[in-house]
Amino acid sequence: MELWSNLIGVFSARHVIATGEAAGLTLVSRGADPTFAGGTYEPPIQRIVVSNLMRGDVFFDVGANIGFFSLIAARCVGNDGQVYAFEPVPTNAAALVRSARLNGFDTIRVFPEAVAATSGRAELLLARHIGGAALASAATPPDVSGHLEVNVTSLDDALVQRRLRPPNLVKVDVEGAEIDVFRGMKETLRVHRPKIVYEVDDATRDGLDRKAGQIAGLLTSAGYVLTPLPPSYATQDWHVHHVFGEAH
Repeated sequence: MELWSNLIGVFSARHVIATGEAAGLTLVSRGADPTFAGGTYEPPIQRIVVSNLMRGDVFFDVGANIGFFSLIAARCVGNDGQVYAFEPVPTNAAALVRSARLNGFDTIRVFPEAVAATSGRAELLLARHIGGAALASAATPPDVSGHLEVNVTSLDDALVQRRLRPPNLVKVDVEGAEIDVFRGMKETLRVHRPKIVYEVDDATRDGLDRKAGQIAGLLTSAGYVLTPLPPSYATQDWHVHHVFGEAH
């Protein structure tokens, strides 16, 4: 009965997005933050996606959540492009699959797994917040609601083993595991030189600065120039930082 209730929740809450770069698209929201349905979720990331993807391009959505940015990207890349979405929370991944079908986006391919430095299996800590799940090796959500074992892949492995098209733009938002995602895509960065946009967040400013410094060190050593983006959130209760990177 609980499983049936969860599935009803996944597939019943659908909205036509009101504004922003996703305006007019249908989103299965799972009761997420209303800024998704309103189209006002993280405007700087929306602008990065639409200004850095063209028809035929490939977008990697790492930590895709319910697929808000995957939908925007699918609209940008068109029928000749490709969107690969990685999302380990089963209900989120199911909602993303449903949204892709409702919008007729056959170019979105969903992988229900986490991304990290190496491939294998790992413990995922679930959270009450729809986008707050985290690998146990990376962080503990403040609102933990459960756990499960999930498949994990590195992006380097995914490209080779699944013969994925190389990315033009990679978005990374994985609740503390960002540095491991980049460690697991060193060959992708070296060979394909995709543009990247990523989130770093933490409860404290010191924690945020520490994480951001680690990532910046790895990416600048790989030949990337990093540009901080305007804030997406006005509140200072939780520190969130978005960065855009280009190879030079």
